[in-house]
Amino acid sequence: MSSFSLAQHRRLLLLLLRPRSARGVSSSCARLADDDEKKVSSRLFQRQQVMNAREEDALEEATGPPPKVTTDHVTMSFARSSGAGGQNVNKVNTKVDMRFKVMAAQWLPLRARLKLLQTERNRINNEGELVVTSTKNRTQKGNIEDALEKIQEIIDEACYVPPPPSEETKNRVIKLAAAEDQKRLQIKKQIANKKSSRRERF
Repeated sequence: MSSFSLAQHRRLLLLLLRPRSARGVSSSCARLADDDEKKVSSRLFQRQQVMNAREEDALEEATGPPPKVTTDHVTMSFARSSGAGGQNVNKVNTKVDMRFKVMAAQWLPLRARLKLLQTERNRINNEGELVVTSTKNRTQKGNIEDALEKIQEIIDEACYVPPPPSEETKNRVIKLAAAEDQKRLQIKKQIANKKSSRRERF
């Protein structure tokens, strides 16, 4: 695992999970807004950049299904389950704590690891380990299988990349952004006229 702290990894996450094409959008939008030759609103420009970034992500991350989690990928510890139960439930170590270090998990794509740091931060301890507990079953084997299923669901969600927007979606977004921009300009003009009429009155 790298020498980065968990806080440093989370800061890296915020940077890397931002759409690549959208980085530096603010300065680009400012230049476009000042350029009389390009009649593109900053809002429309930003939305186009986000859609382009989604297309890039879909192309780069389309590497097949998410990896399957096995006991080789995790470490486990066992304890007695709490609460009411049968004759043996509180006498044998059936409770399972399953964990793995997120940033050291080379079997996961980097983008998925960074996403886990963000979406599952309540499950991640100070050592950067994602921890899952299972006491669902009365047997140790059943709880191991349940914990693996839980981790697999978490990883499937972290590895999911939304499909790129269709041409129809792109056109609809462009139309909506243009309509919003037109409405904004109309409101701005109305306010300017109102202020102008007040000055003329006095």
